[in-house]
Amino acid sequence: MGEGIYTNGKSKILFLIKFYIVFLILFFILNHFSKYLVGIVAYLSYLFIKVIFPSATLSGNLIYLPNNVIEVAEECTGSFLVAGFLSLITVFSKNIKEFMIGLFFVLLAFFVNIFRIVLICYLVNMHPNNPWLYHEIVSYTVILTLVPILVIAYLELLAKLRGDNAVYKGQYSKDKSRCIKKEIGR
Repeated sequence: MGEGIYTNGKSKILFLIKFYIVFLILFFILNHFSKYLVGIVAYLSYLFIKVIFPSATLSGNLIYLPNNVIEVAEECTGSFLVAGFLSLITVFSKNIKEFMIGLFFVLLAFFVNIFRIVLICYLVNMHPNNPWLYHEIVSYTVILTLVPILVIAYLELLAKLRGDNAVYKGQYSKDKSRCIKKEIGR
């Protein structure tokens, strides 16, 4: 029978402990480099914004739009998001292939954050009266929809790669009828 990561309560707790330890380490490392990350995120956001607003300019971490100015702050780097995703793939990956696939998803998550900034810039430029409203609406909408989609896609891809030893199938992955009977009997 295939052994999944969640075979008992002890495994779940151990997984969560590993995840949070790795997350905290990675978050503090990324936070240490946040001043450099701000420049990278501001520049990448500016490149995409330049396609929409050719007259946009960049000065440090300020993006000058035709109708407004946007500051890319340290919180905009997505270091929390990237640290979370890196933690997930570090703890979940069983081999280098799965880790490399996970890094691709980390890159996608990073560009989801860039997309979020570009969308905020577009809306703030078009409707300059309430920039914080657009910041909050777009941030929560994009992050709370696209990031879970990326996590689910990553886990589903791992499930396909692992086959019967999938991440979430547990100890009854080969005989699904036993798993269903056991769940009904609880």
